Amino acid sequence: MTENNRKDIVFMLTRDDILACAKELKIPEEQVTAETIELVKDKLKTEFGHWPEIVKETLTQATQCPLGLTCFPSCCWWKEGRCIFPR
Repeated sequence: MTENNRKDIVFMLTRDDILACAKELKIPEEQVTAETIELVKDKLKTEFGHWPEIVKETLTQATQCPLGLTCFPSCCWWKEGRCIFPR
């Protein structure tokens, strides 16, 4: 995968990631079968089916002004072309 493609990926889970979780749970690697991987995929598809709501909620939280205001150039906290509060 090229670096350009990698920067566009927000989340990626590999078989090695699943095996690392199994290891933390003290589950032997040989118990993590192809069927187990498929169960993980199915569960993630179900859970991540709600990703638009998760992203919207997170974006809303991350972009709210600490003062509860909407930032704009005439705001008193706007300096040098941006809001002075770190994001």
